[in-house]
Amino acid sequence: MIRNQIVKVMTLLIVWFFQTSVQAQTIQFSVHVASSLNATKDQDMNFDTVLAGNGLTTINLGDAGMGVFAITGNQELDVIVTMTAPANLTRTGASADVIPFTLEFAYANRGANDINQAVVASGNTVRFQMRQRASGPAGAPPTPPSSAHAPTEVTAYIYIYGSMNVGMIDAGSYTGNVDLSVTYD
Repeated sequence: MIRNQIVKVMTLLIVWFFQTSVQAQTIQFSVHVASSLNATKDQDMNFDTVLAGNGLTTINLGDAGMGVFAITGNQELDVIVTMTAPANLTRTGASADVIPFTLEFAYANRGANDINQAVVASGNTVRFQMRQRASGPAGAPPTPPSSAHAPTEVTAYIYIYGSMNVGMIDAGSYTGNVDLSVTYD
């Protein structure tokens, strides 16, 4: 297998604007990629309206507010996806307030952005085929790209969802960095 041939790091910067007035809360992701894998952010995570003292607010797998990424790459290869997320969103400024925060992710690799085909990642790392193969893991190493052979590109989808527990906290910006790393295996 090709081990760590291509590395992609998608840095997800989470900026949480919390105010005492009612407003929708959106987590915005930014993606940085530079290799033969291609990644795009299709949808930001959105918690809707959240106020101090709201308690647990959850976006489940399949909810309209989950984050969605598309990863395009060689259908003959497997990828390893790792998500690293903070345990808390921290307030910028003088206050030491935090918002407990958890994220999970799932993937769909059957050729469609279809939540019904999603497979939940167990833990923060998962290995999967760019395109689900009926025969299971790949056999012999794939044919390298050349002028005589161009591998077929396919798209797999990553769904990010989770929860936060908003206590009685000060208004302000709450931030945290989430790293999503995708490498060929």
